Amino acid sequence: MLNNKIKKYIEANGLIQPGERVIVGVSGGPDSMALLHILKNLAPSLHCEVLAAHLNHGLRAEAGAEELFVKEKCRAWGITCYSRSVSVAELARVQKTTLEDTGRNARYQYFNELRELTGAERIATAHHYDDVAETVLLHLLRGSGIKGLRGILPRSGNLIRPLLMVSKEELLNYLQAREIDYCLDKSNDDSVYLRNRIRHGLIPYLQKEFNPRIVGKLNQLALIARDENEALEEESRRLWAGVLLKDEEESLVLDNQALSLLPRAYQRRIILRAFAQLTSESEWNLEDVQKVLELSCKKGSSLTLQLKKKVRVNKSYDKMIFTTLIIESLSFQYQVPVPGKIEIPETGEAYQFTLVKREDYCTESGDIYLDYDMLPEPIYLRSRRAGDIFRPLGMTGSKKLKKYFIDLKVPYYERDRVALLAAEDGEVWAVLGLGVSRMAAISSDTRTVLLIKKSRAGENRGSDN
Repeated sequence: MLNNKIKKYIEANGLIQPGERVIVGVSGGPDSMALLHILKNLAPSLHCEVLAAHLNHGLRAEAGAEELFVKEKCRAWGITCYSRSVSVAELARVQKTTLEDTGRNARYQYFNELRELTGAERIATAHHYDDVAETVLLHLLRGSGIKGLRGILPRSGNLIRPLLMVSKEELLNYLQAREIDYCLDKSNDDSVYLRNRIRHGLIPYLQKEFNPRIVGKLNQLALIARDENEALEEESRRLWAGVLLKDEEESLVLDNQALSLLPRAYQRRIILRAFAQLTSESEWNLEDVQKVLELSCKKGSSLTLQLKKKVRVNKSYDKMIFTTLIIESLSFQYQVPVPGKIEIPETGEAYQFTLVKREDYCTESGDIYLDYDMLPEPIYLRSRRAGDIFRPLGMTGSKKLKKYFIDLKVPYYERDRVALLAAEDGEVWAVLGLGVSRMAAISSDTRTVLLIKKSRAGENRGSDN
């Protein structure tokens, strides 16, 4: 019996738990009407509550009659029904998306709003066995990877599909045996939609010319792909921990060297995971992933790739930075009080300046020391400028600050944040945290030491006076 078959499938896949409330998306067509009736009958044994939801797309003249049909059928069956009318055509025009995509997005948005409103745990849709075969072919034609060949999953978050092991023919027989009427959507025969051409053209052709059991074979492929994809995903999750260097709300930093050592299949999945954490995995395709892979292999200290959804990928030395942040150049300059303290709001950092006698000075990790008597007055704490020159300790002559940053592998997006101790004439006396000028380095002749300690802005530190 069909009800028992579906109940076993629900239980085997953990689709509905006792005490849960389930919203069934009902268009009025045969598939959704069968699902609604079956779940209504199974509700007592599954110990769940069934609600119905209908979205009127406003695309066809009969849309209003279909909405009324669903409401009346729910009333007769004792099922609470929610409905909403939306102009999908207008939404598609504004959003510049296809009618098919717009309608699907509008439906799921409405269903999720209802889920929040009603406290429901699940949203059930009437995708079935034949739909899985169509979806596999659809993804195959689009050049999908193994994830696409999984077809339709029994469960995706709060969304469940209890009919995936039931054929269209079984559903129609179920309705006929119980004399349950339904609506027919003529747009399902419109060849303008690729899925309809697959359903009414490609699959019948494959059944006739190649394999009459092609729908079953495509479902078999989907099951195999599902299992193998899960194995790959599990390994990818393990590898992710070894590649991820930094994970922030709008940015991710990956170890490009570690990424390059992985098999290409895992590289793709790592990149897709990075995309998914910033936006949504469904937004991205193989072409986007390939662009990032090509970027990761290019030579250069700082290369940038601008992608859709405001995602930017930067290859900076041995790092791959994925971000949706808009990086603005920083510029600041503050005259240094000695002794005293400067807070830099632009970077969120603070610097304490203290004078120490040569015989009293003792080095501590992270502190910066200069020969105070060698420094000019006034002196400033500022951000970098084009053409800055630095005379690093340990080398003769001078070096452009840009080249100094490159040699130290300072990412381009961090260079504006580095505080410089500089004179009015532009001479850089220290690159704080990275090096001091040999012109002001501590020596045996030093009498007074300028001690610089870094902290976070707003953080209180005891004076070293």
